[in-house]
Amino acid sequence: MADRDSVYNDPAYDITSVPSWKTPPLHGAYAPNAKLPPRVLAGIGAGAVVLAAAGMVAYSNYASASAEADVRKAQIALDNSRLELEKQKQAADLAKTGEQETPAQKARREAVQACVAKVGGGYGAIADCGKAFPAGDAPGMVNTSRNVASDDGGDGPNAGVGLVVLGVAGSAVAVGWVKRKFSRP
Repeated sequence: MADRDSVYNDPAYDITSVPSWKTPPLHGAYAPNAKLPPRVLAGIGAGAVVLAAAGMVAYSNYASASAEADVRKAQIALDNSRLELEKQKQAADLAKTGEQETPAQKARREAVQACVAKVGGGYGAIADCGKAFPAGDAPGMVNTSRNVASDDGGDGPNAGVGLVVLGVAGSAVAVGWVKRKFSRP
């Protein structure tokens, strides 16, 4: 191969032949009359179409999510107003029942007043007398003395009977299975 046959010795790229006061000739994309090939232009166009479509889809999703959020806010506000209305109804019912004093409440009030008058009438006396005569049937309250006596919470003497019966039954089933599995025919 001759010295001038190399690709690197092409006269167009040979900067030794260009005088130092001149710039070398521009090639490729740097040339003053450079054009993009049709495939590159088609790729840029396709990319722009894809980007525009993705933007429209993203905006559509954003708009629908925003509309759903507004609907949810309105539903929450409506639910809050309904809840507030129910609270007001309950408060009105409690106020209505609170105006009517039952005989038990009247007897308790009179007993507490008599106790306070006998003791002397300080804040501690009012608290002590209030503890001495507890309210049993205040509006909205449940008399727990009736419920505690009838509740079988499992803390009594028969609390573990169900577990013992379950354990015995499970043991019997396990023994039967072991006998059947490991017995010789």
